[in-house]
Amino acid sequence: MGTRVSIFNHFILVREALKKLFKNFYDNDKTGDLPKEIEIFVGAKVMLRTNLNVYQGLVNGAIGNITEINWPNFARDQLYDECIPTLIRVDFGRDGIHKIKPISIQFPAMRSCGTAERRMLPIILSWAVTAHKLQGSTVDHAVIYLGPRLFAKGQAYVTLSRVKSLQGLRI
Repeated sequence: MGTRVSIFNHFILVREALKKLFKNFYDNDKTGDLPKEIEIFVGAKVMLRTNLNVYQGLVNGAIGNITEINWPNFARDQLYDECIPTLIRVDFGRDGIHKIKPISIQFPAMRSCGTAERRMLPIILSWAVTAHKLQGSTVDHAVIYLGPRLFAKGQAYVTLSRVKSLQGLRI
């Protein structure tokens, strides 16, 4: 086997090993809260984690349901763990259905002078949310846990008052 072929094969092997080594190196709090990985499917309830277009209602905290997932190279499903969708479509209710594409977040690299980057869809799953994320929203239905860890006066009221009617409220 030629020297160039051997070098190239070794390069690919090392590159793939480094990808696996550094794939989950950074915690979410260092990456703009973009998770290391997220399991999504058509119908999943998701929340935007960044402002994409304020005028269209695509703001941090907007909640919707995935209606479509497009994978690279017209694949019907995820082929490799490293693959992320090229775009998803999310129905945000009255704000309409919008395309959401992956974004890149750059942040200081640990123990070096450079930067690191995480490329991910700017979403998290949102079947359950904290009281803080619910603030400012109005929902039809909610199951609310009022455990012993309410730490601010009025926190229970703010959470309970997000539901449109008593019929939609479960405590």
